[in-house]
Amino acid sequence: MSKQTKNLIALALLTVLTAISYHINIASRATKIAAVKAAAAAKAVQLDSPLQARFRRVRSEMDGLYHYRLKPAPLDANESPFRIPAGLNFSGDKPPPVTAKGAPDAPVAANAPPEFGESLLTHAISLTRFGGVVTMNDTTQLTVNGELHKQGDVFTVKIQNRLVLIRIKQLSTSFVTLALDDPASGTAEMRVRLK
Repeated sequence: MSKQTKNLIALALLTVLTAISYHINIASRATKIAAVKAAAAAKAVQLDSPLQARFRRVRSEMDGLYHYRLKPAPLDANESPFRIPAGLNFSGDKPPPVTAKGAPDAPVAANAPPEFGESLLTHAISLTRFGGVVTMNDTTQLTVNGELHKQGDVFTVKIQNRLVLIRIKQLSTSFVTLALDDPASGTAEMRVRLK
């Protein structure tokens, strides 16, 4: 055999031995490590206590329920119920009572005679805002301009820069009888239906 043939056989043998060594030492070690990791994960799942399994299940249910709370949609400021409308007075002064039927001080002609009696009471009632009726401890109370009043109470209404005193003469859950309480304003009574 020639020297060149011997070198080729030695080279082929060395290549085969290197491949076998690589397969035994390096490739099988990576496979063994992957198998060991998979076995450890399977063992950890099997060793998982019932409490941890329940925790994972509850956690996944909470994530499903609170998904929008943790990642909320952006807020549209134009539709917020907490937005303060323009034109509100924050100076601390008590705002004038708001009426549903007319303006608090309707303009009156310069030479018009002052109202008296029944017309004064009608005008005052039209400017008064009546709310709901509350019955507590056998006492019926009526909400007038945001304040509770019972039978016999007197409240005021401002008409043409003058205060008109109105007494609640009779009060039930369905009607109220109102009367002028100032003798200078005249005498008048009026019954108002509450519902």
